[in-house]
Amino acid sequence: MKVRIAVIQFKIAHQNPPENQKRIERFIARAAYKKADVVVFPEDCIMGSIFGDLSKIDTTGAVRTFFIEMARKYQIDIVTGTRMERHPEGDLSMSHYINAKGEILGSYAKNHLYPSERTFLKPGTEVPVFQTAFGKAAIVICWDMLFPEIFERIKKQGAEIIYCPSYWSREIPHAMPKRDKLSEERLLDALCITRAMETNTVLVYTNAAGVQKYKDGSVDTLIGHSQVVMPVLGTMKRVNHYRETMFVQEVDTDLLAHSAKIYHM
Repeated sequence: MKVRIAVIQFKIAHQNPPENQKRIERFIARAAYKKADVVVFPEDCIMGSIFGDLSKIDTTGAVRTFFIEMARKYQIDIVTGTRMERHPEGDLSMSHYINAKGEILGSYAKNHLYPSERTFLKPGTEVPVFQTAFGKAAIVICWDMLFPEIFERIKKQGAEIIYCPSYWSREIPHAMPKRDKLSEERLLDALCITRAMETNTVLVYTNAAGVQKYKDGSVDTLIGHSQVVMPVLGTMKRVNHYRETMFVQEVDTDLLAHSAKIYHM
């Protein structure tokens, strides 16, 4: 099955949801105009980093409602990026897959939290694979990319497409970029190829864009490198910069049957 995927490498307005929502809608409208079937946003696209401020947790489901309205209005499937949400079981980093009718087909709570998130968020434990109009899909989030066990669980459930909203910056390894300033870009490119191959899926990696400067003097230089990868064909499209942009890539999931015969006999 052929599916057109719009990848939004989005520059987040830090802790300014109204501004982010306004610009997100413009991207959704543009993706729909370009006849994309699915549009994908990065991690923390609505709020940005909250640094453990629990007052910034979504307690009402307002972000889900916003994306549901957008999906219905523009008749397009949406992977919502992520938002930190309050649930009975705890505060979770959540991403949702919403179809063009505004139905939530799948929800995922980040299993592998980044170290700073572990002080105020609870990790998810489930890795759902869900049916969409364009095949079976799963969602992982950013730091999950480092853990092959989560991808093994997805593979066993027969996913065809994995969506990965991300907020990955050059500062993650601290002083290591002094040895190799492209260390994180090289890591992400390798992980995307590896995860697509080991799961025999289309891997859609969507990172945030730009540079975030905070009041405490810290900086996040997002590495960008949003990309769509699949077995055998490799990297079908990759953005080799960290500027805000959008691209639409068509993939054919029927080709996965051929790669399965080669690498997953």
